[in-house]
Amino acid sequence: MGVANQGGIHIAGITGLERAELAAVLSSPTFARAQRLVRLLEYICQKHFEGQDAEVCEYSIATEVLGRPADFDPAEDAIARVEIHRLRKKLREYYSAEGSRQSLKIIIPPGLYTPVFQQDGNSTVHFPANGKALTESVAETTAEAVPEPPAAGETPAPPAVVEGEPPIVPPAPPKRSFWLWAAAAVVAAVATVAAFRIPAGRQPETLPHPTPPLLVGAPESTVRILAGYDRKYIDHHGHTWLPDRYFDGGGQPKSPFRQFIARTSDPLLYQNGRIGMNGYNIPLKPGTYELKLYFVEPIYGPGLETGGGENSRSFDILLNGKLAIDGFDIVSDAGAPLVADIRVFKDVQPGPDGILHVGFHARREQPIVSAIEIEPAEPHKLNPVRIVAQANSVTDSKGHVWEADNYFLGGQISNHYKVVDGTPDTDLFANERYGHFSYAIPVAPGTYSVTLYLAETYWGNENEGGGGLGDRIFDVYCNGTALIRNLDILKETGPNHALIKRFRGLRPSAQGKLSLEFVPVVNYASVFAIEVLDEGR
Repeated sequence: MGVANQGGIHIAGITGLERAELAAVLSSPTFARAQRLVRLLEYICQKHFEGQDAEVCEYSIATEVLGRPADFDPAEDAIARVEIHRLRKKLREYYSAEGSRQSLKIIIPPGLYTPVFQQDGNSTVHFPANGKALTESVAETTAEAVPEPPAAGETPAPPAVVEGEPPIVPPAPPKRSFWLWAAAAVVAAVATVAAFRIPAGRQPETLPHPTPPLLVGAPESTVRILAGYDRKYIDHHGHTWLPDRYFDGGGQPKSPFRQFIARTSDPLLYQNGRIGMNGYNIPLKPGTYELKLYFVEPIYGPGLETGGGENSRSFDILLNGKLAIDGFDIVSDAGAPLVADIRVFKDVQPGPDGILHVGFHARREQPIVSAIEIEPAEPHKLNPVRIVAQANSVTDSKGHVWEADNYFLGGQISNHYKVVDGTPDTDLFANERYGHFSYAIPVAPGTYSVTLYLAETYWGNENEGGGGLGDRIFDVYCNGTALIRNLDILKETGPNHALIKRFRGLRPSAQGKLSLEFVPVVNYASVFAIEVLDEGR
């Protein structure tokens, strides 16, 4: 396929300069007594050099750098956000003093956990600062730092206190030995399998202190429930998910399910679940809603300990007593186990009693659900789906919110730091997903328009890849039907210029998905943002 799009991996000369700058920073007196920050900076920079920026997140930082155990929960422990804030502050300290004459400087933009190597050292980097940045700003105003562990013989310094805020108490270091942790991990894995594998007709074992069912309550207009979870969670879009409630029967796994789950940027939504329930009875204000049910099959399927696959678990889904899906099979619907699967329903309304009754009826094995989301919507229309190939959400010039990258399989995220012209919304073109990849966007039955936001920021005489026409050619398919064949962005619009392609009258698959596949012909396919609009009236 010729010379590959480098994506997040820079050419050798640039990477060599970046590695030299990293070595200079790490050996400086500023970082001499901040070994935890040294490890953190080494980690995120190495991921950057390897083109794996997309793999850096709160969980990976906490477990691979900061010594947190495998059951680390970012909703409970802000250690990763706090340490990234400390690192950002330490880099500013270094470049304001001994590193002030460096021609190449390392910057961690607000809202990101990955580095930018800036040639001129200007710390004003234009990145969208939504989503994670909002979450981090809370951590920054309430906690200056979690102190570095004192050297041998030192007396620990008291926690920093911010005026008007409570003092920050650093998390206690792990007290268990390696072998105790290892034993606990084995027990947790066995318990997870046992908790999810429950024959039909038998009630699952619940946690010692499950959240009691709330069968009545004040009607709501937006509801997000994490099934089987006992505390609030704020996702990377900034949405608040409530602890499990309104359920009728069923139980929870004894420990979270933490294997890799494909097609989601928020795996915590799928790490718990309610099993064997009769349903959920959710009070809602009068109106029309969009309902999303989140599923994953963690037990049955090729390569899993229990084997099986399609038809190993199936159940009916009912809305207000009416059959919505007959014999729902998660593996068949998602295409495989361990794949995030969402089913969407529009024109959903509460019943005459003011309650939305979501029922589950077992056919083979027990029903399972990971999360439930309900949002107000126009009658007969699904809410718009807008996605950017970025870690954070973006608000465009019309005030529309584009949510962080989601529903994808394959490809990588890359940023070539080029300003894209020909559009009022340059922020949509901050990052691209490139490679051989697909998006499975969940929608309800109907017809939809899909708009692809494209640009060529890598190939071309003025760009990093050089070359020109014919250096990137790719196809785009929707549910197996070609939308574009042999697309050459440079040929259509030139380098660093927005190219917007819209396709109308698209219908979802029987599994309720608009499956967009980006297939390379020469080098890698690429996309910056995707918009899906319901064409119903």
